[in-house]
Amino acid sequence: MGVAAGMTSSGDRSPSIPYSRLNDFRMEYILQGGVEEACGQTCCCGIPRWKQQAQYAVGHTLNDYYSLRPEVRSLTPVQFLLERRWPPHDKAFDSWMHYWDVKTALADELTRFVAVNHPEEIPVMRYEQWHVPVPELGLELAMIFQLAWQSAREDRSLKLQKLMVHGNEEVITGFLHMANLFSHKAYGKPPESVEVFTLLDGQRHSFDGAAFTLAESQDYVRLLSVFLDNESIHEPFHN
Repeated sequence: MGVAAGMTSSGDRSPSIPYSRLNDFRMEYILQGGVEEACGQTCCCGIPRWKQQAQYAVGHTLNDYYSLRPEVRSLTPVQFLLERRWPPHDKAFDSWMHYWDVKTALADELTRFVAVNHPEEIPVMRYEQWHVPVPELGLELAMIFQLAWQSAREDRSLKLQKLMVHGNEEVITGFLHMANLFSHKAYGKPPESVEVFTLLDGQRHSFDGAAFTLAESQDYVRLLSVFLDNESIHEPFHN
């Protein structure tokens, strides 16, 4: 599935439009207890820094792994790729034991995940940020899709997957609504499915991509944008 009408990647030049940008990653920070500083930068207040470092390592490990051809992936230990991305031990972790426990647990879960996850396929999106305008809300929705797979259904767009170090019900709900709205605006139809994997508790959360109507997701994102605007979360749109 190619780039849909009105959808651009972070590397593309987008048309000049008077919309503020609503970023999914900033939504996640705030809903997890992060604080936005006056300069517009998100700090780690309220979110343990080790979680941010671990999430960064997981995201880039997935990108490294799924950038390989399927026949190469099958011969590549994902633990090796995680090792390359894993942060050095510092005061972000409670102790050396905590540092190794988190690293080992994530390596084990990633190994189980990649062993059965679309082993012969190539994702159509991989750790990429995409933007789509939502004129009804006067904003541009920007989302980072860790993994997206082609759907065989004509009435659905993509099969989306998100991996989180820790589960958070509010973040998962926000992602579902934002992904549904994004898919409708980019492709004119909902995702086929949305899967969220919370690694440290070993849980898989599977959702029908049409679990929410377009109207429900649009209302949710409207309220979310007002809340985030009050938290100084909107980022001016720049070409």
